Amino acid sequence: MEKRSRLRFLVIAAIAGGLIAAVAFLSPVGLTGWDVANALPLSIILLLMVARLSASTRPLGPMARQLAAFLAFGVVLAVGYSYRGPLSHAFDDALGRVVPGRGTEVAPGMMRFQADDGGQFVIDATVNGTAVHFLVDTGASGIVLSRRDAGRLGLSLEDLRYAGQFSTANGLVRAAPVTLDEIQIGPIGAQGVSAWVNEGDLDSSLLGMSYLSTLGRIEIKGDTLTLER
Repeated sequence: MEKRSRLRFLVIAAIAGGLIAAVAFLSPVGLTGWDVANALPLSIILLLMVARLSASTRPLGPMARQLAAFLAFGVVLAVGYSYRGPLSHAFDDALGRVVPGRGTEVAPGMMRFQADDGGQFVIDATVNGTAVHFLVDTGASGIVLSRRDAGRLGLSLEDLRYAGQFSTANGLVRAAPVTLDEIQIGPIGAQGVSAWVNEGDLDSSLLGMSYLSTLGRIEIKGDTLTLER
């Protein structure tokens, strides 16, 4: 009986050890220090499980098959966890294609946007803590807010002075100068940004060159727009 218990222990321990080895081998970065630290309590639970099953009187064959199936499922979960970074990037990239304005952070401080069905680039930014949908207009010399978005940002439309003319891709428009406390596009942020409020109707606020030119890099290649701070 004692010999059989030792055999059980060795078989179950080998299967459990195989799980850990498989995770370390299949992971793109192996087991990091964070993974090892968080695996400690799980390892203790695993050892207790091995000891409990070793003392079981159930036949070794059926028990080993059940355990192997359970651990195989554990391998799938563990490998999926180890690839959480690439999988997360793939998910963000796919979502960025479905919702072009959302964009994808492809590297620290770098955002990439896909053109919409009309071939235009749109960006969902945060201005003064409020979400604003921008159309990228390289023909615009600055940031132009629609009256609707200006109102959503809490700007008093009655107090604005439309004293200037503003160049857009559609020609000259009258606009009022304002200063935005903050504009954030993913990890790319700026404070004290000069902008304009359009006097007439504007379907979408425009993100023009006065802001884009402050970035470290702006690149349009085919249907892809890359911004880098």
